[in-house]
Amino acid sequence: MKNNISVLFYLCLPFLFGCNPFPEKDAHPEVLMISDLLKDKTKFRKVNDMTDLSEIIVLKDDHILLKPNKSQFEFRIIDVDNKLIFKAKYDWKLPFYIDDHGDLYFNRKKYFHPAYAKMQEFKTIVFRDSIENKWANLSHLSDSLRSKAVDEYEKNLLKSYGLVPCEYQVVNTESCDVFKIKNDALIVRQNELFKVDFRKTKKDIPKFDDDVLIEWRNGKIATPVYLSYYQLDGLKFKCEDMVYPKSIKIGKKDYLYSPDFGLYEIL
Repeated sequence: MKNNISVLFYLCLPFLFGCNPFPEKDAHPEVLMISDLLKDKTKFRKVNDMTDLSEIIVLKDDHILLKPNKSQFEFRIIDVDNKLIFKAKYDWKLPFYIDDHGDLYFNRKKYFHPAYAKMQEFKTIVFRDSIENKWANLSHLSDSLRSKAVDEYEKNLLKSYGLVPCEYQVVNTESCDVFKIKNDALIVRQNELFKVDFRKTKKDIPKFDDDVLIEWRNGKIATPVYLSYYQLDGLKFKCEDMVYPKSIKIGKKDYLYSPDFGLYEIL
């Protein structure tokens, strides 16, 4: 029975994926994997790898924000030569925000762009936290009275910032989410507490050939693994399709970024 289900699954794959479900050979065995190509120091200079990081963000002033993957590590801002501009530990229960002028807000403080040496205390309001705290403080009331009191509290809280309670938040995320400076306060109405409006956009790297299915990886369900073939200027490389390499210009130079490998200057 189990074998029959497996056969049926593979027979259905062409309809699910619209292509041949059977693994093929690498279409370009002569092309290096990105992991091997990045080792060539005549072609690339490593700016920063992804050790202890969840993301590398290039800012509009060409500085680089290194976002840690654990709360015990510091946020750092460096330049392309790894000169440290700013570093600090961050309370992950509070918002982290860089506005479109480059000013940095976190730990209920504002740090002024570009050197972040000047700092001042700054009011920070996370509506979700305020509403949850209000709900907890009214535990002595019945559920109906508690809900009514919290609804009124939310309405009055939002009113002072020109907002109203948001209905159907799951489907209206664009209009319901708020993360901005208003009335001399950083106000946040969304679950995500991290935002950078001062980032440069990374660009897709063009492919020189179609992706090739090379294997099925076992797990709870079988997952297809594709090889993708990229060309950046005169450099060709390949990698699994989930690596998502990007290019970005810092100053007058081109850089390659991958969430798997980090940020590299193209020499």
